[in-house]
Amino acid sequence: MKPSAFELFSMYYLGLSPDFRPKFYNLHTIARQFGVSTRDVESWLQEYHITPDLFRHIDFNVAVAHGRVQEAALVSSKEEVRNLARASFMEMQQSLGGFDESRNRDDIDYDDIWGDKSKPAAPVEEEGEKFIPPPDDDEE
Repeated sequence: MKPSAFELFSMYYLGLSPDFRPKFYNLHTIARQFGVSTRDVESWLQEYHITPDLFRHIDFNVAVAHGRVQEAALVSSKEEVRNLARASFMEMQQSLGGFDESRNRDDIDYDDIWGDKSKPAAPVEEEGEKFIPPPDDDEE
Protein backbone atom coordinates (compact mmCIF):
# COMPACT_ATOMS: atom_id res chain seq x y z
CA MET A 1 0.00 0.00 0.00
CA LYS A 2 1.32 3.41 -0.97
CA PRO A 3 0.93 6.34 1.46
CA SER A 4 -0.73 9.58 0.41
CA ALA A 5 1.41 12.69 -0.01
CA PHE A 6 0.16 13.93 3.37
CA GLU A 7 0.97 10.64 5.11
CA LEU A 8 4.45 10.51 3.61
CA PHE A 9 5.14 14.16 4.48
CA SER A 10 3.93 13.58 8.04
CA MET A 11 6.11 10.53 8.50
CA TYR A 12 9.27 11.65 6.72
CA TYR A 13 9.39 15.33 7.65
CA LEU A 14 7.23 15.75 10.74
CA GLY A 15 8.12 12.50 12.49
CA LEU A 16 4.56 11.34 12.98
CA SER A 17 3.27 7.79 12.84
CA PRO A 18 0.05 7.07 10.90
CA ASP A 19 -1.82 7.47 14.20
CA PHE A 20 -0.17 10.90 14.72
CA ARG A 21 2.19 9.94 17.51
CA PRO A 22 5.85 11.03 17.49
CA LYS A 23 8.11 8.44 15.88
CA PHE A 24 11.44 8.58 14.08
CA TYR A 25 11.25 7.86 10.37
CA ASN A 26 13.76 7.78 7.56
CA LEU A 27 13.80 6.15 4.12
CA HIS A 28 14.58 2.74 5.59
CA THR A 29 11.91 2.74 8.29
CA ILE A 30 9.26 3.97 5.86
CA ALA A 31 10.27 1.36 3.30
CA ARG A 32 10.07 -1.34 5.97
CA GLN A 33 6.66 -0.13 7.15
CA PHE A 34 5.22 -0.34 3.63
CA GLY A 35 7.17 -3.43 2.56
CA VAL A 36 8.95 -1.68 -0.32
CA SER A 37 12.48 -0.65 -1.22
CA THR A 38 14.04 2.69 -0.32
CA ARG A 39 14.02 3.47 -4.04
CA ASP A 40 10.24 3.17 -3.99
CA VAL A 41 10.07 5.67 -1.12
CA GLU A 42 12.40 8.03 -3.00
CA SER A 43 10.16 7.65 -6.03
CA TRP A 44 7.11 8.60 -3.94
CA LEU A 45 8.92 11.67 -2.62
CA GLN A 46 9.65 12.72 -6.21
CA GLU A 47 6.15 11.92 -7.41
CA TYR A 48 4.63 14.03 -4.63
CA HIS A 49 7.19 16.84 -5.14
CA ILE A 50 8.48 16.63 -1.58
CA THR A 51 12.13 15.65 -2.04
CA PRO A 52 14.52 17.01 0.60
CA ASP A 53 16.38 19.15 -1.95
CA LEU A 54 13.16 20.97 -2.86
CA PHE A 55 12.88 22.60 0.57
CA ARG A 56 16.01 24.65 -0.09
CA HIS A 57 14.19 26.48 -2.87
CA ILE A 58 10.83 27.31 -1.27
CA ASP A 59 9.78 29.57 1.57
CA PHE A 60 8.92 26.81 4.02
CA ASN A 61 10.97 25.96 7.10
CA VAL A 62 10.53 22.23 7.63
CA ALA A 63 12.55 22.32 10.86
CA VAL A 64 10.08 24.75 12.43
CA ALA A 65 7.11 22.68 11.21
CA HIS A 66 8.72 19.55 12.66
CA GLY A 67 9.38 21.22 16.01
CA ARG A 68 5.86 22.58 16.34
CA VAL A 69 4.25 19.26 15.48
CA GLN A 70 6.53 17.32 17.82
CA GLU A 71 5.71 19.69 20.66
CA ALA A 72 1.99 19.39 19.92
CA ALA A 73 2.29 15.60 19.88
CA LEU A 74 3.44 15.75 23.50
CA VAL A 75 0.75 18.07 24.85
CA SER A 76 -2.23 18.04 22.47
CA SER A 77 -4.93 15.66 21.36
CA LYS A 78 -4.50 13.39 18.36
CA GLU A 79 -7.01 15.53 16.44
CA GLU A 80 -5.07 18.73 17.20
CA VAL A 81 -1.82 17.11 16.07
CA ARG A 82 -3.47 15.88 12.86
CA ASN A 83 -4.85 19.39 12.20
CA LEU A 84 -1.45 21.00 12.79
CA ALA A 85 0.22 18.43 10.53
CA ARG A 86 -2.41 19.08 7.85
CA ALA A 87 -1.88 22.86 8.16
CA SER A 88 1.89 22.36 7.82
CA PHE A 89 1.36 20.19 4.75
CA MET A 90 -0.92 22.78 3.18
CA GLU A 91 1.54 25.58 3.96
CA MET A 92 4.30 23.54 2.30
CA GLN A 93 2.13 22.92 -0.76
CA GLN A 94 1.36 26.63 -1.06
CA SER A 95 5.09 27.38 -0.81
CA LEU A 96 5.69 25.21 -3.86
CA GLY A 97 4.18 28.04 -5.94
CA GLY A 98 7.14 30.20 -4.96
CA PHE A 99 9.74 27.65 -6.05
CA ASP A 100 12.93 29.49 -7.00
CA GLU A 101 15.94 27.37 -7.92
CA SER A 102 18.26 30.34 -7.35
CA ARG A 103 17.07 30.59 -3.74
CA ASN A 104 19.07 28.57 -1.25
CA ARG A 105 17.61 28.27 2.23
CA ASP A 106 20.59 26.27 3.45
CA ASP A 107 21.75 29.48 5.09
CA ILE A 108 19.07 29.28 7.81
CA ASP A 109 20.29 30.50 11.19
CA TYR A 110 19.74 27.38 13.27
CA ASP A 111 20.67 29.33 16.40
CA ASP A 112 17.55 31.40 15.73
CA ILE A 113 15.22 28.77 14.27
CA TRP A 114 12.09 30.52 15.57
CA GLY A 115 13.17 33.90 14.21
CA ASP A 116 13.01 35.72 17.54
CA LYS A 117 16.71 36.21 18.33
CA SER A 118 16.34 39.95 17.79
CA LYS A 119 14.06 40.16 20.83
CA PRO A 120 15.84 41.14 24.06
CA ALA A 121 16.43 38.29 26.46
CA ALA A 122 13.94 38.14 29.31
CA PRO A 123 15.35 37.97 32.83
CA VAL A 124 15.34 34.45 34.23
CA GLU A 125 14.71 33.87 37.93
CA GLU A 126 17.08 31.37 39.53
CA GLU A 127 16.69 30.67 43.23
CA GLY A 128 15.57 34.17 44.10
CA GLU A 129 18.28 35.92 42.07
CA LYS A 130 17.79 37.62 38.75
CA PHE A 131 19.85 36.12 35.98
CA ILE A 132 20.18 37.94 32.68
CA PRO A 133 21.90 35.93 29.97
CA PRO A 134 25.05 37.55 28.59
CA PRO A 135 24.83 39.19 25.17
CA ASP A 136 25.87 37.21 22.11
CA ASP A 137 29.48 37.54 21.00
CA ASP A 138 28.43 39.48 17.90
CA GLU A 139 26.70 42.15 20.01
CA GLU A 140 28.76 44.94 21.48
